[in-house]
Formats: sequence, C-alpha cells, structure tokens
Amino acid sequence: MKLSAFLRDKCLLLLLHLVCMGALFGFLHITGYPDANIALICIFWLLILLLWLLCTFLQRRRFFREAFQILENTEERFLLSEMLPDSCSLEDALYREMLRLSNKSAIENIRLLEDAQKEYRDYLESWVHEIKTPVSVIDLLCENAKYLSKNTGGQEQSLGTNAGSSRGETLHLPPADGSSEDETLHLSTAALPATKETLRNIRLENRKIENCVDLVLYHARSEAVYKDYLIRETDLREVIYEALEKERLLLIQHHIQADVSCHEKVYTDKKWIIFILNQMILNSVKYRSSTPFLRFYTQKGKDSVVLTAEDNGTGILPEDLPRIFEKGFTGSNGRDHEKATGMGLYLCKKLCDQLGIALNAQSEYGKGTKMLLRFPVSSYIVRG
Repeated sequence: MKLSAFLRDKCLLLLLHLVCMGALFGFLHITGYPDANIALICIFWLLILLLWLLCTFLQRRRFFREAFQILENTEERFLLSEMLPDSCSLEDALYREMLRLSNKSAIENIRLLEDAQKEYRDYLESWVHEIKTPVSVIDLLCENAKYLSKNTGGQEQSLGTNAGSSRGETLHLPPADGSSEDETLHLSTAALPATKETLRNIRLENRKIENCVDLVLYHARSEAVYKDYLIRETDLREVIYEALEKERLLLIQHHIQADVSCHEKVYTDKKWIIFILNQMILNSVKYRSSTPFLRFYTQKGKDSVVLTAEDNGTGILPEDLPRIFEKGFTGSNGRDHEKATGMGLYLCKKLCDQLGIALNAQSEYGKGTKMLLRFPVSSYIVRG
C-alpha cells in the first residue's frame, strides 16, 4: 500500500479537519483571542493529525503486507479469512466475517459439484464394466465360430473325397451340447470362406468398441490414478507383446510388421502401460505409410530406462508437434481422419505424468514418429 493512495483515501477526513481548523481560527479571532495563540493551537492540531495519519498508515500497511504474504504462500487461498492477521479494527472484523460466509458457501457448492462428479464417474466406470462383458462374449463367440468353421471345413474335405459331395453341399452337424435333432446346426460349406471373413470383421469392429470403452474408462480414472495402480517390477518385453496381441487382427489386416528389442525391466504399473502403448499402436496404424512397420526398443541410462516406440508413418508437422499432447488437438493429420478425437495422446501424457514417466515425441513429417517413455530408475529400490 502506497502513502499517496492512503492519503487519497483519507482526503475527506483531511478536508473536514481543515474546515474545522479554519472555523476555530475565525471564532477565536472574532472573540479577541491572540492570533499567536490561535496559530499555536492550529499547529498542534495539525501535528497530532499528521502523527495519527502516519501511525494509521504504518499499521494498515503492515496488516495488508502480512495478508498478501499469507495469500502468496498458501495453496488453499479460499481459507484466507481464517488466516488473516489479527486486527482491532471493527471494519476488518466485519470484512473477515463476510469473507468467511462467502467462502463457506463456495466450499459447499464445490463439494456438491465434486459429489456429483464422483457419482457420475462411478456410474461411468460401472457402465464400462457392464459393457465389457458382452464385448468379451462377442469375441469368444467369434472365436468359437471360427473353430467350428475350421472343423466343418475338414469334414467338407473328407466328405468330398469319400462321397463325392459337391462344394455347395449342406452339412448337418449335431450340436455340441447333445440337444435334439431339431436344433441341429446347418452350415453351407460354400459359405464357409465368407463366414470366416465375416467373423474377422466382427472381431475387428468389436475390438474398436473395446478400445473406445477403454478410452472412456481410463479417462474416468485419470483423475485418481493412485486408487487403481500397482507399482511392481515389469518386463517391458512382455508388456509390449501383450499390447501387440490385443491389436493382432488390426496389425494383420494392414500388414504391419512389428520388431521388439527390449530386454529391460522397470518398476511401474503394467495395466496402465499397456493402455498407453495400445494408444500409440492405434495411432501408428491410423497414420501408417504404404509399407508400415513398428519398432520397439529400449536404452538404459544411469538413472532411467527409455522405451522408444517408432513407426514410419506420415509423421507430424513441426508446428503441430508441440501441441500433440493437448486435450482435443488433432492437428493437420487428424483433420484428414474424421475419427480422430485428440484424446489418446492427451490421456497418455496425463497418465505418464501421474506415474512419474516422462513422455516425449520426436517426428519428421513424411518419415515417421518416435514416442519416448522415460522410466526413472531409483537407487533406493533394492531387489529381494
């Protein structure tokens, strides 16, 4: 607080004192009081007024300086009313009470919003777990149907050799559970190749649904990673193989080769890392080149292990590279793909920050992209 600002605030009080001093001087002069005595009274009055103003200024400046220091040094600024320095001023006490009531109302509203958000997040997580069940069942049914079509194909070949059956013959297979003849499964052997292709497409689309569900689930959990992770020694090679296996059909469909050269173990949460790698694999597939490949390799440093996921896709423009981890940012490549949401890398970055993993990207437009995951290696970890 500056002295000039303080005096401007007290200008009406100063004007009142000056008017009173002039009135007193005129009254005493009219009554015949000596002018020297009148001047002495006014001088003492003025000195007392200046001394009062100086003491008041110093007191208020100290009060507000302490208040601003408290405000700067605390993270919970909404509790300022509870931490203000003591003051004997009635005005300060009234302002403190007003701040307390205002903050109390704000805190109550924030708690209501947090409760509503938590309720929605809990519902979302329960919904995701519910929908994962039919997704898994669809995948299992497709796998069983694929196995059944293989067996049927073998029987078709046997029948064609021994009985001279035609390619379009209908086979009558008894149900596996021993049900009645009326429920016997009828398969046209001519339709088997189409059925196999159809099942593959169903599984691919089912996997897309599962990826979307995972994205929603991990987004809901990203605000409280500490509640749902387990840090333990993790083999990066196994984690990468598991992530690749999840997208096996997609990689096969687009003829993408993957090379894994990882021999390091780190301390992290396996489930979250698989999700992060899965998002990187999906991005590599989405922005692939005509002869796509994926390469995973590690480099061990003194205090970290760096896992690199490299592809030879379309790459990222230099002006887009600093923003790829922003929420909802799709960039030039994303605008060419209608299904790009800009959420995958945003979630990867957010989860990596909460897990203590540094995530960076290197890219050359038209030549490919590298995603670098830097896992810290602590000297405090002792192997049992």
